[in-house]
Amino acid sequence: MNPVKIAFAGVGYMGQVAHLRNYVNRDDCQVVAIAEPRPELARKVAQRYGIPTVYSNHLDLLNDPDVQAVVASQPHLRNGHLALPLLRAGKAVFVEKPMAGSLQEAEAMQQAAEAGKTFVMVGLMKRHDTAVLAARELLQGLYASGELGRLQRVRAHCFGGDWIHDALPPLTTQESVPADPTFQPIYPTWMDAEQARHFQAYLNIMAHNVNLLRYLYPAPLTVQTAVARRDNRLLHTALLTSDDGVLVELAGGSVRSHEWQEETTFYFEQGWVKLATPTPLNRQTRGSVELYRSTDGKSGQHQAIIPPIDWAFRRQADHFIACARDGVEPVSSGRDTIHDMRLMEAIFRAMILIDGGG
Repeated sequence: MNPVKIAFAGVGYMGQVAHLRNYVNRDDCQVVAIAEPRPELARKVAQRYGIPTVYSNHLDLLNDPDVQAVVASQPHLRNGHLALPLLRAGKAVFVEKPMAGSLQEAEAMQQAAEAGKTFVMVGLMKRHDTAVLAARELLQGLYASGELGRLQRVRAHCFGGDWIHDALPPLTTQESVPADPTFQPIYPTWMDAEQARHFQAYLNIMAHNVNLLRYLYPAPLTVQTAVARRDNRLLHTALLTSDDGVLVELAGGSVRSHEWQEETTFYFEQGWVKLATPTPLNRQTRGSVELYRSTDGKSGQHQAIIPPIDWAFRRQADHFIACARDGVEPVSSGRDTIHDMRLMEAIFRAMILIDGGG
């Protein structure tokens, strides 16, 4: 089977540390080009990884017949700017989460993918995490069997912490990214400049958690209310509900911690399932899944599910390559991820802002 020929648009920190290393030196794909506006960095990366072709602009990839798919690891406000022409040209495109800076731009990206008869995949790597997959299988069984009764509540939070854990550093230079006069960020039209600034910070963190909620509990959700700090709207709690009356609490913030603080817990009538997701850039760690059950409310049983160590970013790369090779839509497609964008804009519309003390 011929390898999928892939190009990289951008080889900065995340492009190298989280992505490029998962695509080189494998039989099922070949990295044939990079598009990077910093010439010295482009040269160093191409030399280190044996990449034959270097461009300074992502538009140069449009006319390269060797490029079937593009990994565009860029700040999310640039996703549409990079992806739209590539998708229209029929290239499969991977972008980092969140999908875009606004629902409007996310919808335009999906429309471009459909026009180009291809797909856009969003980098929601938690869908490939072994603990998440173990929790999903367990939850699907509990939803179907009713073994723990009805699901009543879901509580999810991401408070951050050390997300790097001494990951191997990327190649660097002293170059700055040159200004691109053709780039114009697209914000939600209903937001003022202050809202838009806070919204981008919110998207960058909470995109994973909103998507994870939908992946593990696929019922449609309605935003009821949200409360956030006026000066830091990532520090928030949102309340959502399903048509079945399940309450969903979503909270975000930041904390200094040597550990990664991110959990999602599903409370049934007779027990719960707790998922703890691992430090994102640590290749040698794993998440955990805990099942608790109590039929009489006086005694109970704990069961720990220990998934294998298998880095979610690498598994995500496997999935993108397979989808590009087989022409199938990925699990975190633009078509699916648009629902995340819609929910996150709805959370911001519902926010009640409070002032911090001090």
